[in-house]
Amino acid sequence: MAHELAAAFSTRVVRELSRPQPASWARQRVAAAAALVDDDTPLGVAFDAAYQQIADEYRCEYVFKTAVIRQALHTEPTANPFVGLPVFVSIADVVIAGQTAAAFEIKTDLDSFSRLELQLCSYSRCFEKVFVVVSTNKVDRALDEVPNHVGVLMCDDDARMTQARPASGGHSRMDITSLFRVLRQGERLAVLHRQTGYTADVPSALLYRRTAELFARLPIEAAYNEFVTELRGRDLRTRTAMRAAQLPDSLVAAGAALTLSAVAWRRLGDLLQRPSGQFVHEQSRTAPGHRRSA
Repeated sequence: MAHELAAAFSTRVVRELSRPQPASWARQRVAAAAALVDDDTPLGVAFDAAYQQIADEYRCEYVFKTAVIRQALHTEPTANPFVGLPVFVSIADVVIAGQTAAAFEIKTDLDSFSRLELQLCSYSRCFEKVFVVVSTNKVDRALDEVPNHVGVLMCDDDARMTQARPASGGHSRMDITSLFRVLRQGERLAVLHRQTGYTADVPSALLYRRTAELFARLPIEAAYNEFVTELRGRDLRTRTAMRAAQLPDSLVAAGAALTLSAVAWRRLGDLLQRPSGQFVHEQSRTAPGHRRSA
């Protein structure tokens, strides 16, 4: 049952729920969560109930991501969380951009450590602080195997985060080219304009090479501070719209993986305020094979 409930929290499902007419397959995946509560209970509360059951019975990666983001936003409410951010040759499970930036690699009890060395190497090129997030079952192994500069966080049986070892900071491991590649072109131009006064002076086809050359000349400390500033402000409008939608806590990790229009966020927020019973009834009407009565 918990595995079935977890399907409702996928990025693909939540994105589909933001559409004017969500597809029947997405409604079917959410119906199991809606069935956990009374018909007049808001759908967002149903998601919270489903998440709690998942956290108790099925400690999947989504539970770990949610725990990381919740704790980060509790400490720094204005921080910008990302899920699935490409970094060098890896994809970071979670990145939190606040006053500084940190990358988190999650290893559940179902995951191996086979790619961990490469993943941590990638993140260490771009982030002052890097963490591995594990269950209580894997914390000793993580402490033994990961580099000393990498912090270790433990997600306990109540999905609460505990620090087993802090991450050490510093810029010595960072690679300025890797920072450049994480940024978007508009962000690179903004950094160079603030640091050097540069404005685009070559055709668009040559702009990547030109900005890469200029960016590589920046002091690493200045480049990293600018990198954090740009990540913290990335997609600010859509993040503001997401907060205005007042998603339930259980969907914070799904929301961090999405970039939607303000209209889509509002539509999703409205749907989550509607009664679960109404959602289930609409789902049954749109299910394959359903026929309207004459």
